[in-house]
Amino acid sequence: MPWELLLAVACLSSGLAWASLAARRAGEIRGLALHSLFGGAAAFGFAVIAYDLLDGAGVRLEWERLSHAGLASAAPLAGVIGLVEEGAKLAGLLLVVERGWRTRSVMGAAVGVSAGFAALEALTTLQGWDSPVALARVALGPAAHALLALPLALGVAAFARDARRAWGSLAGGLALSAVLHAAGDLSLASDAGKLGYGAALLAAPLWLYLRARLPPRAAQAPVPVAR
Repeated sequence: MPWELLLAVACLSSGLAWASLAARRAGEIRGLALHSLFGGAAAFGFAVIAYDLLDGAGVRLEWERLSHAGLASAAPLAGVIGLVEEGAKLAGLLLVVERGWRTRSVMGAAVGVSAGFAALEALTTLQGWDSPVALARVALGPAAHALLALPLALGVAAFARDARRAWGSLAGGLALSAVLHAAGDLSLASDAGKLGYGAALLAAPLWLYLRARLPPRAAQAPVPVAR
Protein backbone atom coordinates (compact mmCIF):
# COMPACT_ATOMS: atom_id res chain seq x y z
CA MET A 1 0.00 0.00 0.00
CA PRO A 2 1.42 3.45 -0.87
CA TRP A 3 2.46 5.46 2.16
CA GLU A 4 0.04 8.30 1.40
CA LEU A 5 -2.92 5.89 1.37
CA LEU A 6 -1.70 4.03 4.45
CA LEU A 7 -1.31 7.31 6.32
CA ALA A 8 -4.81 8.46 5.37
CA VAL A 9 -6.36 5.15 6.47
CA ALA A 10 -4.41 5.21 9.74
CA CYS A 11 -5.45 8.80 10.52
CA LEU A 12 -9.10 8.10 9.77
CA SER A 13 -9.09 4.88 11.81
CA SER A 14 -7.35 6.50 14.77
CA GLY A 15 -9.72 9.47 14.83
CA LEU A 16 -12.81 7.27 14.59
CA ALA A 17 -11.55 4.85 17.23
CA TRP A 18 -10.77 7.51 19.85
CA ALA A 19 -13.95 9.52 19.19
CA SER A 20 -16.14 6.39 19.30
CA LEU A 21 -14.52 5.18 22.52
CA ALA A 22 -15.01 8.58 24.18
CA ALA A 23 -18.64 8.80 23.01
CA ARG A 24 -19.35 5.33 24.33
CA ARG A 25 -17.86 6.23 27.69
CA ALA A 26 -19.95 9.41 27.80
CA GLY A 27 -22.98 7.33 26.89
CA GLU A 28 -25.59 10.07 26.68
CA ILE A 29 -25.50 12.13 23.48
CA ARG A 30 -26.55 10.46 20.24
CA GLY A 31 -24.12 11.02 17.37
CA LEU A 32 -21.50 12.51 19.70
CA ALA A 33 -18.56 10.79 17.98
CA LEU A 34 -19.39 12.11 14.52
CA HIS A 35 -20.27 15.59 15.72
CA SER A 36 -17.10 15.91 17.76
CA LEU A 37 -14.96 14.74 14.83
CA PHE A 38 -16.50 17.48 12.70
CA GLY A 39 -15.75 19.88 15.55
CA GLY A 40 -12.14 18.71 15.45
CA ALA A 41 -11.98 19.29 11.70
CA ALA A 42 -13.32 22.81 12.25
CA ALA A 43 -10.73 23.34 14.99
CA PHE A 44 -7.95 22.32 12.63
CA GLY A 45 -9.27 24.77 10.05
CA PHE A 46 -9.30 27.56 12.64
CA ALA A 47 -5.69 26.78 13.54
CA VAL A 48 -4.60 26.83 9.89
CA ILE A 49 -6.28 30.21 9.38
CA ALA A 50 -4.65 31.59 12.53
CA TYR A 51 -1.21 30.38 11.43
CA ASP A 52 -1.71 31.92 7.99
CA LEU A 53 -2.71 35.26 9.54
CA LEU A 54 0.28 35.22 11.86
CA ASP A 55 2.60 34.35 8.97
CA GLY A 56 1.17 37.25 6.99
CA ALA A 57 1.88 39.50 9.97
CA GLY A 58 5.52 38.36 9.99
CA VAL A 59 5.26 35.89 12.89
CA ARG A 60 6.79 32.63 11.58
CA LEU A 61 5.86 29.67 13.77
CA GLU A 62 8.04 26.84 12.47
CA TRP A 63 9.34 23.85 14.44
CA GLU A 64 12.87 24.35 13.13
CA ARG A 65 12.86 27.91 14.44
CA LEU A 66 11.56 26.75 17.82
CA SER A 67 14.11 23.95 18.19
CA HIS A 68 17.11 26.13 17.29
CA ALA A 69 16.18 29.19 19.32
CA GLY A 70 17.33 29.88 22.85
CA LEU A 71 14.90 29.60 25.73
CA ALA A 72 14.22 33.34 25.81
CA SER A 73 13.20 33.30 22.14
CA ALA A 74 11.60 29.86 22.07
CA ALA A 75 9.26 30.39 25.03
CA PRO A 76 7.15 33.14 23.38
CA LEU A 77 6.95 31.11 20.15
CA ALA A 78 5.81 28.02 22.06
CA GLY A 79 3.29 30.14 23.94
CA VAL A 80 1.75 31.42 20.71
CA ILE A 81 1.59 27.88 19.28
CA GLY A 82 -0.10 26.64 22.44
CA LEU A 83 -2.62 29.47 22.41
CA VAL A 84 -3.41 29.00 18.70
CA GLU A 85 -3.94 25.24 18.85
CA GLU A 86 -5.74 25.09 22.19
CA GLY A 87 -7.83 28.12 21.23
CA ALA A 88 -8.77 26.35 18.00
CA LYS A 89 -9.78 23.23 19.92
CA LEU A 90 -11.83 25.38 22.27
CA ALA A 91 -13.67 26.90 19.31
CA GLY A 92 -14.31 23.45 17.86
CA LEU A 93 -15.58 22.15 21.20
CA LEU A 94 -17.94 25.08 21.63
CA LEU A 95 -19.45 24.21 18.24
CA VAL A 96 -20.34 20.77 19.57
CA VAL A 97 -21.34 21.28 23.21
CA GLU A 98 -24.84 22.47 24.02
CA ARG A 99 -26.16 24.23 27.10
CA GLY A 100 -26.89 21.95 30.01
CA TRP A 101 -24.50 19.14 29.06
CA ARG A 102 -22.96 17.24 31.95
CA THR A 103 -19.20 17.24 32.50
CA ARG A 104 -18.99 13.62 31.36
CA SER A 105 -20.51 14.46 27.99
CA VAL A 106 -18.27 17.51 27.53
CA MET A 107 -15.22 15.38 28.24
CA GLY A 108 -16.31 12.86 25.63
CA ALA A 109 -16.77 15.65 23.11
CA ALA A 110 -13.32 17.06 23.97
CA VAL A 111 -11.69 13.72 23.19
CA GLY A 112 -13.53 13.53 19.87
CA VAL A 113 -12.57 17.08 18.92
CA SER A 114 -8.95 16.34 19.85
CA ALA A 115 -9.08 13.15 17.76
CA GLY A 116 -10.34 14.99 14.69
CA PHE A 117 -7.75 17.73 15.15
CA ALA A 118 -4.92 15.24 15.65
CA ALA A 119 -5.93 13.13 12.64
CA LEU A 120 -5.82 16.09 10.25
CA GLU A 121 -2.63 17.41 11.83
CA ALA A 122 -0.91 14.05 11.31
CA LEU A 123 -2.24 13.75 7.78
CA THR A 124 -0.71 17.09 6.79
CA THR A 125 2.57 16.94 8.73
CA LEU A 126 3.62 13.31 8.27
CA GLN A 127 3.56 13.18 4.49
CA GLY A 128 6.75 11.46 3.34
CA TRP A 129 7.70 10.28 6.83
CA ASP A 130 7.44 6.55 6.10
CA SER A 131 8.22 4.90 9.45
CA PRO A 132 6.61 3.01 12.35
CA VAL A 133 7.24 6.08 14.52
CA ALA A 134 4.89 8.09 12.31
CA LEU A 135 2.16 5.45 12.69
CA ALA A 136 2.66 5.46 16.46
CA ARG A 137 2.19 9.21 16.44
CA VAL A 138 -1.00 8.79 14.42
CA ALA A 139 -2.31 6.26 16.94
CA LEU A 140 -1.43 8.22 20.10
CA GLY A 141 -1.77 11.82 18.88
CA PRO A 142 -5.48 12.07 19.81
CA ALA A 143 -4.71 11.01 23.39
CA ALA A 144 -1.94 13.61 23.71
CA HIS A 145 -4.16 16.40 22.38
CA ALA A 146 -7.02 15.33 24.66
CA LEU A 147 -4.78 15.40 27.74
CA LEU A 148 -3.59 18.90 26.90
CA ALA A 149 -7.20 20.00 26.31
CA LEU A 150 -8.42 18.69 29.66
CA PRO A 151 -8.35 22.08 31.47
CA LEU A 152 -10.22 23.87 28.69
CA ALA A 153 -12.75 21.02 28.57
CA LEU A 154 -13.45 21.57 32.27
CA GLY A 155 -13.91 25.26 31.53
CA VAL A 156 -16.39 24.44 28.76
CA ALA A 157 -18.25 22.10 31.13
CA ALA A 158 -18.64 24.94 33.63
CA PHE A 159 -19.71 27.23 30.79
CA ALA A 160 -22.34 24.72 29.66
CA ARG A 161 -23.82 24.63 33.16
CA ASP A 162 -23.98 28.40 33.64
CA ALA A 163 -22.69 30.60 30.82
CA ARG A 164 -23.19 33.83 32.78
CA ARG A 165 -20.87 32.88 35.63
CA ALA A 166 -18.28 30.66 33.95
CA TRP A 167 -16.31 33.08 31.75
CA GLY A 168 -13.45 33.00 34.24
CA SER A 169 -13.36 29.19 34.20
CA LEU A 170 -13.40 29.21 30.40
CA ALA A 171 -10.53 31.70 30.15
CA GLY A 172 -8.56 29.96 32.89
CA GLY A 173 -8.97 26.55 31.28
CA LEU A 174 -7.78 27.89 27.93
CA ALA A 175 -4.79 29.60 29.52
CA LEU A 176 -3.76 26.46 31.40
CA SER A 177 -4.11 24.23 28.33
CA ALA A 178 -2.04 26.70 26.30
CA VAL A 179 0.67 26.74 28.98
CA LEU A 180 0.81 22.94 29.11
CA HIS A 181 0.95 22.77 25.30
CA ALA A 182 3.78 25.31 25.25
CA ALA A 183 5.66 23.44 27.98
CA GLY A 184 5.38 20.19 26.03
CA ASP A 185 6.67 21.77 22.83
CA LEU A 186 9.54 23.45 24.68
CA SER A 187 10.46 20.12 26.25
CA LEU A 188 10.64 18.35 22.89
CA ALA A 189 12.69 21.22 21.46
CA SER A 190 15.16 21.26 24.38
CA ASP A 191 17.13 18.92 26.62
CA ALA A 192 14.06 18.08 28.71
CA GLY A 193 12.90 15.86 25.83
CA LYS A 194 10.32 13.15 26.33
CA LEU A 195 10.42 13.38 30.12
CA GLY A 196 9.31 17.01 30.10
CA TYR A 197 6.73 16.30 27.40
CA GLY A 198 5.28 13.45 29.45
CA ALA A 199 5.11 15.69 32.51
CA ALA A 200 3.18 18.31 30.53
CA LEU A 201 0.71 15.68 29.31
CA LEU A 202 0.14 14.14 32.72
CA ALA A 203 -0.02 17.31 34.82
CA ALA A 204 -3.76 17.94 34.43
CA PRO A 205 -5.01 14.33 34.78
CA LEU A 206 -2.75 13.71 37.81
CA TRP A 207 -4.10 16.85 39.46
CA LEU A 208 -7.67 15.66 38.88
CA TYR A 209 -6.81 12.19 40.17
CA LEU A 210 -5.29 13.52 43.38
CA ARG A 211 -8.10 16.03 43.85
CA ALA A 212 -10.72 13.28 43.57
CA ARG A 213 -8.98 11.01 46.09
CA LEU A 214 -7.70 13.40 48.72
CA PRO A 215 -9.96 13.55 51.78
CA PRO A 216 -12.11 16.67 51.97
CA ARG A 217 -11.02 19.40 54.30
CA ALA A 218 -12.42 18.92 57.74
CA ALA A 219 -15.08 21.39 58.61
CA GLN A 220 -13.92 23.94 61.11
CA ALA A 221 -15.25 23.27 64.57
CA PRO A 222 -17.35 26.07 66.03
CA VAL A 223 -15.48 28.28 68.41
CA PRO A 224 -16.98 27.98 71.88
CA VAL A 225 -18.30 31.21 73.26
CA ALA A 226 -17.99 31.86 76.97
CA ARG A 227 -21.21 32.76 78.70
